[in-house]
Order: sequence, then structure tokens, then C-alpha cells
Amino acid sequence: MNLNVKRIQKRFDEFQRKKKESILAYKDKIHIVIYGAYNPPSDEKHLGEKERLIKLRDRLREDGYTNTAIVEDFTSSEASDTPNLEKSLDCLEWADLNILVFTCRGKTGSVARELIHAIDDPKILWKCRIFEEIDRGIPAMETLLKEELSLQRYTVTQVKREDDGDLYEHVSSDVFKFLRKNIQRFVSRVNT
Repeated sequence: MNLNVKRIQKRFDEFQRKKKESILAYKDKIHIVIYGAYNPPSDEKHLGEKERLIKLRDRLREDGYTNTAIVEDFTSSEASDTPNLEKSLDCLEWADLNILVFTCRGKTGSVARELIHAIDDPKILWKCRIFEEIDRGIPAMETLLKEELSLQRYTVTQVKREDDGDLYEHVSSDVFKFLRKNIQRFVSRVNT
């Protein structure tokens, strides 16, 4: 009897391994944009907010999510001279997955504006993942934004203040879950 259970478990483990590998094969197909504060800049004690976003982007790229960017990575055509806000809002619509990061040190007015736009459009909000730092029980995001999100039955993921490793682990996990849940979108993109 025990031998039979081991064979079943081995087959199940193989199934799960192959399933995960098939999902991971599409990592380079998902377009991810990261939003957050670009200020304040680095000082002797802290990495700058923009540098933290770049670090997160680069780690996701290293993990195989090669189509990951921050908004600044996108240039507007010289003829259009698109304002930054419009470019951000266009990115929200265009991206497959939007990662919005609220930090305790950051000036988060722009990412709050981007989130308001997402809240107002269910076609955007469903493809957003929101992360906020928390320090001594105090969250980085404003209460009114959280109330708006709770009305949409949306949960914000809390991470430790200025702990880029913790932020990365949560983001990486959510990106994989999003890819797994929406794999058919990326399979059809490859096959067309």
C-alpha cells in the first residue's frame, strides 16, 4: 500500500513541476509597469525612491520578466510631447500588470493619482497589484484611498519599511500568481 502512495505522490509531484515550468515559459510575454515615488533622492542613509523602483524592475527582469519597466523607461514621441501624467495613465491601460508601490519616505502624490485612475476604471484595477510600506503600524497609503479600494473589495499588500527584499518577495509572488491565473492571455498572444 505504501509503495502505491509513493508512486502516486511521485506522479503528482511531476505534474506540478511540469505545470510550473509551462507557466514560467511565458514570463517574457507579460508586460509589467512599476509605479511609485521618484523622490526623495538618495542620501547618506537611504537609497533614493526612484533607485528602489529601478532595483525592483531589474530584479524582476533578472528573474525572466524581461518586459518590466518603470514609467520613465517609456519615451514619448517628440511630436506628441506627452505630459508625464498622460504617459502614466496610458501605461496603466497598456500594461498587462501594474505594480503600484507606496513608500513611507516617498512623495507618493503621483502614484496616488495613478491609483485613483485605476480605481475609476475596473478594466485597469483588476490588473493592478498595490504594495505599501508600514512602519510601527503606520501605513504609507492614505486612509481614503484604502477605503476606496475596500469598496472595490481590493486588498493592499503591506511590506516592511525600506526592506527591498521583503517588497521584492511579495511582488515576485504576486506576479507569478497573476501570470498563473491569466496564462491563457499570454498563450494566445504567442500563438497569434
